[in-house]
Amino acid sequence: MKRILILLYCLWPMLLFGQGILSTLEDMHSVEKGETWESIAASHGVSVLDLQAANPDVVTKKLKKGTLLILPKKTISFEPVTEVPAKPLRVIRTSVSDLKVGVLLPLTDKNMVEFYRGLLMAADSVRKAGVNLDIHAWDCGSTSAQIEPFLPRLTDFDIIFGPTAATQMSAVAEVCKEQGTRLVLPFWNGQTLLDYPLVYNADAPSTVFFEAAVKKMMSYYADKNYVIVQSGNPDNRGKILAEALIQSLAERTGTPKMLNLEGDDFAYESAFNQFRDNVILIDNSSVASLKSLLTHLKAFRQKHLQYSLSLLGYAEWQAETTNLLDDLFAFDTYIISPYFYNELDARSKAFKRSYERNFRARIGQNAPRYAELGFDLGYYFMSGLSKLGDTFEQMQGSLTQEPYQNWFQFERTASGMSFSNSYVQFIHFTPENRIELIR
Repeated sequence: MKRILILLYCLWPMLLFGQGILSTLEDMHSVEKGETWESIAASHGVSVLDLQAANPDVVTKKLKKGTLLILPKKTISFEPVTEVPAKPLRVIRTSVSDLKVGVLLPLTDKNMVEFYRGLLMAADSVRKAGVNLDIHAWDCGSTSAQIEPFLPRLTDFDIIFGPTAATQMSAVAEVCKEQGTRLVLPFWNGQTLLDYPLVYNADAPSTVFFEAAVKKMMSYYADKNYVIVQSGNPDNRGKILAEALIQSLAERTGTPKMLNLEGDDFAYESAFNQFRDNVILIDNSSVASLKSLLTHLKAFRQKHLQYSLSLLGYAEWQAETTNLLDDLFAFDTYIISPYFYNELDARSKAFKRSYERNFRARIGQNAPRYAELGFDLGYYFMSGLSKLGDTFEQMQGSLTQEPYQNWFQFERTASGMSFSNSYVQFIHFTPENRIELIR
């Protein structure tokens, strides 16, 4: 053992010396045939100038095979670090005192002018609450060519109302999506803009609206005998409501009775139930179809007083409530509608006086009324945004507003998609000659 230790002691300097030689050799390069300064420098990751500086005794440009070259140490270089400025954190505003509002409407249409005037009246009310409003309005016509000049101007808006033409909506919605601007469509109930999360359809698609209506109807009146009257000329709204009713009843109590509008007395008697309340829906929403149905029902009632008959109707019928009011009362009518205008209400009378005084024009008699719609929609959003700021989408259900005509309850059609007004009410014309709102 002692001899082994003595041997290692003697060999240790040689081992260290040999290790130094190997280390040195690792830093040398033996020139091969055809190699150049450039090729050697590139293969070892050094510059030509550094390689030549490490070998001052080798002065020839053309290297000879077998020449030993000292390799310079590699220098570590770092890419300059470009500092990316951090994005400023977006502050969530829970209220807003300044709003920039855009309006895109075909202002050659007198109804749109009336709507815009109602919106201006809403803006005046919001300003009185201390909110600064910067409103920009454009007559955008109804074609895609007419909307193009306005698109570059739609920057930094909090909300835009309009347009009304389907040919313009996608282009405006794209700009609003890029800008993060809310877009309110007052008169559009189509399906083409579903994938825009800040688009609000004030007029819900008929499928959405009638499905919500039937669901509400079933929660109150599931035990009725439902009768669908086939007019022979169903319109789109009538078909959608009838199909929604059929599907809902099939899931609960069975299918409704079907009745041909022009059927005889026996057909009507067979469809109705003497011991239950009969709720009658015609598959055409026009007032003309309503009048025809009323003629048949009056004739039936003269012969069969014992039957309880109720009508289930459409918002369009409100246009004729003055002329048909007695019939609506007599047949215990329920009109499904997101709006209701009571011209006898004191607030409605005050609104009419204010409108006609401010604009020196008579207010229209449409159903719905455009000025009241403009006010209700404008106030809902401008007042709501001022109160809720960036939390509007999450907190709008907390808004309390007594409208002049239109109620709003916006819900997303699906996750990440646009909002539609799903508000449903029943305007009940009771046999006691009263009008009650079921909300």
